[in-house]
Amino acid sequence: MKIKCKLFVSSIFAVGILLSSVTANAQKRVKHPVAKQKIAQHHKGEMAQAIKVLKRTNKIILVAHGHIKRSKIYTGDFAKAVHHQRHAKKLLKTHKAHRAMQHSRVARMYALKSIKANKGMVNKEMEFNDEENKIMGEKISDAELEKELKDSNPNIKFDDATISDKEMTELQVLETDEADYKNE
Repeated sequence: MKIKCKLFVSSIFAVGILLSSVTANAQKRVKHPVAKQKIAQHHKGEMAQAIKVLKRTNKIILVAHGHIKRSKIYTGDFAKAVHHQRHAKKLLKTHKAHRAMQHSRVARMYALKSIKANKGMVNKEMEFNDEENKIMGEKISDAELEKELKDSNPNIKFDDATISDKEMTELQVLETDEADYKNE
């Protein structure tokens, strides 16, 4: 009698486990093909917007470079701008568009500081416009982005005098082929 009772309880337990696994699999969320397509389009659009932001920041960094070459006032802001922009470019290649735009924002901020320190004029066109602010969405703190930059490159030095013309042409590479940043 005890054996029959044990067999009955164990068989009920086994059936219970089978039924629970079937219902667990049935409750998995399946994305609709249209939803997948919308997500892909959103990502593609975000990448295009990020490229646009990085290109504008590149132009401002190159303007800052011209002012530094003329005035030779080194505050370290220009080096920070270059390093943040390089990091943004790396992030964009790994399809982290939002993070890339945030680093580009900080790079532009430092480039503008450098222009002002070197007695240059900052146009309203150089600052972030409403469209770019809308694209950026929620801003990540500058301190967090600085920490991320230093963590990715622990030996980084923010010395304006060491940024050479070779490194500046490296930034201009972003101006070339958008195919590097396509989502495939």
